[in-house]
Amino acid sequence: MRLRKLVLDVVVNYFEVFDLPRLLNIDPKALEKKFHALSRKHHPDYFSTAPIEQRELAVRMTALLNDAYRTLRHPVRRVEYLLNLEGYKPDGSKAPKSFLMDVFELNEQIEEAKAGRASEEQKTALRNEIERRAAQFDAEIRKASDEWDRLARDGREETQMKNQLMRMNEILSEASYIHNLKEELEAIG
Repeated sequence: MRLRKLVLDVVVNYFEVFDLPRLLNIDPKALEKKFHALSRKHHPDYFSTAPIEQRELAVRMTALLNDAYRTLRHPVRRVEYLLNLEGYKPDGSKAPKSFLMDVFELNEQIEEAKAGRASEEQKTALRNEIERRAAQFDAEIRKASDEWDRLARDGREETQMKNQLMRMNEILSEASYIHNLKEELEAIG
């Protein structure tokens, strides 16, 4: 019934859909179990003979469950979603200059590889460097997520919570550059 109210009121908070607190470390097996239970309960096939309004609601609820599950099961998407709920948007314009210079240099190396002016050894070294940096950002976001959860559980003051949200936003902003470079490099082959 609570999920039905969320869909009808169009007040959608994916954490609430699964009756979860706004924490970033979610047990994936428990999330999957809740997803399957709710999916079975609200599957449109169970409403095939119901009035049109109920059938349409079942379809909307199923779409909501799928979107919520896809978002919350992925750690980075979960952080992005929380930031969005809290009114934050990744903003790469605030990245440190030294970081942006490193990204520019990596991008130049990718362009060299695209143009066929890089050896296989250079491509491998570039791929390894980008993988290392991506792993570093992933570790930073895990650590920041742990800190968010600790602050939330401890009922910390709003200033500390906002500072942590800003920190996570900075990490994701910088990580997006590296992940974009990684995708570009993968496209080269």
